Amino acid sequence: MKLSSSPMANLTPESVIHSLQNWWSLAGVDLDYDEQPSTLLAVEPVMPAPVMPAPVAVTERAPAEVKKPVQEESLPSGYDDFIVWLAQDNGLLEAGWSKQRVLPQGALMPEVMVISGLPEKSRNGEVHLFNPDNQKLLDKMLAAIGCDSKQSYLTTISVTASADGRIDEQHWPSLKNRLLHHIGLVRPKRVICVGDQAAKIIFGEDMLTARKNKQFINHESSKTEAIVTFHPRILIERPIFKAQAWKDLQMLTRISAP
Repeated sequence: MKLSSSPMANLTPESVIHSLQNWWSLAGVDLDYDEQPSTLLAVEPVMPAPVMPAPVAVTERAPAEVKKPVQEESLPSGYDDFIVWLAQDNGLLEAGWSKQRVLPQGALMPEVMVISGLPEKSRNGEVHLFNPDNQKLLDKMLAAIGCDSKQSYLTTISVTASADGRIDEQHWPSLKNRLLHHIGLVRPKRVICVGDQAAKIIFGEDMLTARKNKQFINHESSKTEAIVTFHPRILIERPIFKAQAWKDLQMLTRISAP
């Protein structure tokens, strides 16, 4: 039996190489290709347009509010003219706070001049140097050191009450200057300053700090001894401080009997 030879037996190396080249060409091996897979029908992606940042609106910063310096008051040189000025002058820096003005009361050259920050309202809305309840306690405090109403002089730093019960710091220098002039006209032997606000304006310290030592007020070439203590309103609200207030009063020079 004669066997026919295998088809591979008649192939030469050249024919094999030629055959492989034809297969590579058909398979597309000799073509350029992308690393990322793609399809013939794929749509060329459209790159989005770069987004430009929105312009930032530039706003001009409003200039900081500048407080106008308070104009110095022209103070009358005589006591009577000074009181009329407090009662009637529309140029007072506190004139616009309230229409109700409260004037000082008492005799000149008193044993004690009592100074508070602002007038007070009573329960019926009337304005006083001290409301009736606080006035009663203040009278007892003065009596405890041998001073009656005929020997005392009561005043507030401002003749009107502000809406919020405070005095803006920009007014402190002018009000202190007015008060020193006032003290010079009254010529008291001693001064009792009551409350935190009055202590800050007169002595530049809060009440708790200022009351630790006897103070002195320099005015028109004179010097008057002074103390700082609790406002009667605080003593009524917190009676526990009455003992402290009594210690404050004892720092004053003893009042001699008339």
